[in-house]
Amino acid sequence: MICLRYILERIQAWKVMVIFLKVKIKDIAKMADVSIATVSRVVNNSKPVNEEVRKRVLEAMKQMNYRPNVIGSDAGRSDTPLIGVIIPQNSNTVLDDFNIGIRDLAELYGYDVLVGLTDGSVNSELHYLNLFHHMGTEGYIYVGSVPSKEHLEIIQKSGSPCVLVGEQSQIDSIPSVHLDNVTASYEAVTYLIQKGHRSIGMIRVSGDNAVGGDRYRGYQQALMDAGISLREEWVVESGMAVEDGSDAMRRIKDSGELPTAVFCSTDWMAVGAMNFLIDNGIRVPEDVAVFGFDNSFIASVVRPKLSSVEYSGTEIGMTATRTLIKLIKGETGIQHHANVAHYLAIRESTG
Repeated sequence: MICLRYILERIQAWKVMVIFLKVKIKDIAKMADVSIATVSRVVNNSKPVNEEVRKRVLEAMKQMNYRPNVIGSDAGRSDTPLIGVIIPQNSNTVLDDFNIGIRDLAELYGYDVLVGLTDGSVNSELHYLNLFHHMGTEGYIYVGSVPSKEHLEIIQKSGSPCVLVGEQSQIDSIPSVHLDNVTASYEAVTYLIQKGHRSIGMIRVSGDNAVGGDRYRGYQQALMDAGISLREEWVVESGMAVEDGSDAMRRIKDSGELPTAVFCSTDWMAVGAMNFLIDNGIRVPEDVAVFGFDNSFIASVVRPKLSSVEYSGTEIGMTATRTLIKLIKGETGIQHHANVAHYLAIRESTG
């Protein structure tokens, strides 16, 4: 995984505002070495403040990316229109590329970007939706699962449009952008079949979302169309980390017989699977071929280099931002779901 420091450096270079936790007035007061009352006066422009002190408070606000969150007032609004992005904090290069695409298009059209890095929980996502609503964002890009009833209530209350990234939206008012995970997985498994493999396992993400459900459905369909029976003991649900993939590969081995190929829902899982195989004297790809998904940077630096499904996260981010800006401007006839192109990046792990 890319370390958090690297992500922060990239974001700082983009001039994108990132919100981890809500900065409070007391934090500004401490940095500026003034009282909370003084910060309040500067924020609300309610009473005269010494100019030197005012500059100190404003500089502290700038350094901490503080924007006042005052319900019912314009104090939280920016002269530059804002787009709010809600995205999981456990970033990898694919999500990093999403942000690059969002930044590039937003900057082109004169928008600032607020990024809320969540812990993946509903409460965390709702927190940022509420926060962005009070800060006057003109629209949201939501990276994650399909919005729940609670998400929709906040979005509808705000009156601002929203675009979903990472899933195909089933909500008429919310368009979505991603890739066709079913077809991409189908093509990857079909490639393995064409290479002569008839016993193919899968290390899959649990759940019925795009990464978990859709990629598994593509695997299932490819086997079915080739007349190959799916062996349940060769399909293991796993977390997405390298160590999860390693543990999942161990469970497949412990089933009593190894498949000759394994398709994985993500590159990180695939790297874990390869690590386990190699550590146990099983050759990749001679004994077991391994295919990943996302074409993360790790795919080309591990040995053997990992075959993977490739697509452009930057294009997804740009397409989502373009769609959102059209919605903000009131344009009609917008495509409800857009898929970006995908490719098979064939490397050493499949022979």
